Amino acid sequence: MITVKHILRVLPHFEAVSLEEIERASLMRRKDSKYIFSVRHLPLLLEKALQDYRILEIENKRTHNYHTFYFDTPGMDMYHMHHRGIVNRYKVRFRKYESSNSLFLEVKEKDAKGVTIKNRMQTSKGEAAILSAEEEFLSVFTPSLHKNMIPVLENNFNRITLVNADQTERITLDYQLWFSSCFTDQTIEIPGISIAEIKYENRLAGSPFHAALRSQRIVPKRFSKYCTGMAMLNPGLKQNLFKEKVRYVNKINENYLLSI
Repeated sequence: MITVKHILRVLPHFEAVSLEEIERASLMRRKDSKYIFSVRHLPLLLEKALQDYRILEIENKRTHNYHTFYFDTPGMDMYHMHHRGIVNRYKVRFRKYESSNSLFLEVKEKDAKGVTIKNRMQTSKGEAAILSAEEEFLSVFTPSLHKNMIPVLENNFNRITLVNADQTERITLDYQLWFSSCFTDQTIEIPGISIAEIKYENRLAGSPFHAALRSQRIVPKRFSKYCTGMAMLNPGLKQNLFKEKVRYVNKINENYLLSI
């Protein structure tokens, strides 16, 4: 049985990289490839990455907690844009980076070429609220959607971040996912899955971590925490496009829970 302690045992063997160093490879404009798999694969994948990547370390910690509040319009326009596969779509979130105790308002845009563009501003009030400065920021980066946004989904997870030697590739490994609806008191925990994202500038071919995933028969699979969490917690939302993804996540999670 693979547990969190098996993951943590591998992390001290990586060479460390500081937050200041890794921010040079922020890749705010990037391509990305995502993978969903059982958390049971994570220790082996980390072992395979030891020679080619360094790990983000902040205050002697190598796994970091992220807390996110997703915002949308009252009509859930951003959710429905993703469901319809519209290009130039957005996600709006406040994300708290627990290791650095910082809170950012972030806008992620996916353009017609499949490039992800992220813009963000650090909040001065330290709370997930759209005030005048945040409203102005959103008017620039979500010009037709920024009015009357409301919190719709809360999300929490742990993340391991790896970066290659020349800082052209960054990998995030998320596990221990938890979702909560902002409309009801319903919550969902998904301890059995892990989500890997390879963020790169030009070409995925040649990535050692991509090769490690392939060796475990793990293939790219598009995944949105926001859309999946919304679909799981709000069955009344239109979600034909996401049903297969929700079934896939539930199957991996159930198999993991049966093994412990």
